[in-house]
Amino acid sequence: MRFYVGKTTAIMRRVSDAVKKQVLWGDWLEVEHEDRDPRLYFVKWRKWDARTSRPVEEEYTIAKSDCMSAPLLEMVFIDVGQGDGCVLSVPDGQASKIIVVDAGEAHNMHGYLKWRRYNVDKVPRLHAAIITHPDADHYRGFQNIFDDSRFEFDHVYHNGLVERAGPDAKDNIGRREQGFCVEVCETQQQAHDLLSDAAARGSMLYPNLLWTALSQPARFGEVRMMGVDHDAAASAVLPGFDGAAPGSARIEVLGPVVERDGGVARLRQFGERPGDGGFNKGKTKNGHSILLRLTYGNLKVIFGGDLNRPSEDFLLRHYGGIDDVSPLPEAIAEARKRFGADILKCCHHGSADVTDEFLEAVSPFGFVVSSGDEESHVHPRPEILGLLGKKGRSDRPMILCTEILRSTPESRRYSPDERKKLAALEAAVAAAEAKDRKAAQKAVRDFHDRRYRRLVNVYGAINIRTDGQRLVVAFLKEIGTPTSRWQTYEYHFDGNDWVGGTEKGAGKRKEQTH
Repeated sequence: MRFYVGKTTAIMRRVSDAVKKQVLWGDWLEVEHEDRDPRLYFVKWRKWDARTSRPVEEEYTIAKSDCMSAPLLEMVFIDVGQGDGCVLSVPDGQASKIIVVDAGEAHNMHGYLKWRRYNVDKVPRLHAAIITHPDADHYRGFQNIFDDSRFEFDHVYHNGLVERAGPDAKDNIGRREQGFCVEVCETQQQAHDLLSDAAARGSMLYPNLLWTALSQPARFGEVRMMGVDHDAAASAVLPGFDGAAPGSARIEVLGPVVERDGGVARLRQFGERPGDGGFNKGKTKNGHSILLRLTYGNLKVIFGGDLNRPSEDFLLRHYGGIDDVSPLPEAIAEARKRFGADILKCCHHGSADVTDEFLEAVSPFGFVVSSGDEESHVHPRPEILGLLGKKGRSDRPMILCTEILRSTPESRRYSPDERKKLAALEAAVAAAEAKDRKAAQKAVRDFHDRRYRRLVNVYGAINIRTDGQRLVVAFLKEIGTPTSRWQTYEYHFDGNDWVGGTEKGAGKRKEQTH
């Protein structure tokens, strides 16, 4: 039977030796059927054994009063290094539909999903992969996942701008006419017709990623563009998430905005600055990110992709109902009806390429910034962190940054088992003959690299969980104990707004009310 942790944090005890383990609100529990104690559930807790590379089960007990039967809406913003990556779990009866919104550039998301498959969901078929736009730090991590035959998706959504090989790199997102990109791959058939030609894919990463999905319909189901028509009378929603049923989620699609000509889909080109009439490929790809607003109960969340000043200006004018020459602040009040949210996944990793007016239209009390190491963009920009604090709805807005929460994982000590394995690998280097030494040295580097990525996944991940009335934001401490692993912040909806921000798990500093 499946149950879930019903308190902010709860304690489980291992049956074999009473070792304690702290679990978080909404954590999934597999409960044995036999009723051995009227006060307790006996839980089969799955964990990954790095020594054997296999999942193992341990038996724990947890108080029945600490459990509940219904899942929560869960968002896990993974520290994918440079880029974006979020795993969204939307309640669907007694289980959840899993949506992966972007996957970063490296292996981090693949590693997290493998861990989750073995330890949480145990079902390889996921609901959807959403590739917000064709920038490598958002899509490249999907290639490892798509290449892993253990994973399947019902849907793969993209923004319609499909890169293709050709002599002109500037125009490799298709032909442009009168300020619009006019070779938009709106349907699955259009994308298949383009990318079935190996010459169109060439050696480029993005078209080959899409072809991986398009060429395996049994594993990937529907592969198509996600957007909203400029002249649509009603909101566009992600299929299956219209929020009509009680307790269900609504996921609106706010971008990219498709402007048609004779029924043909077109996407506006963006230049360096708002309304300059120019063309910048990067601004255009980023500016047409799939833009989502999730509503679950009283909570609203915006997933902002890599929007920039030109695209924010366009979207605000579109949803704000003002023309191209009116002052942009005049759009804020009307645009807030579509953009207003409680949490914003910040656009473009904390880039400075953001308008004040967009932040004012969203007006969240919490921000999530996904940024990475070893990049030259200085993300998040220091002045932008200040701007987020200034524009947030609360007196003390919460700014969560994957890179900041996970500080220096390289400095963490190895466990005894890890030290033994590392010593054996280093001994193999010393004993190797010259022709085998490079391979042995690579094994040592791979050991460090795998561990580093695992630490990034664990200590940079931001967990947000809600039942629509109550909200918990949580992340793992880099130095904790088995009974105090999670740092949590709690909010509740008081009928008008989200209030609280009570901090727990901070040692002597017990609480801080915002």
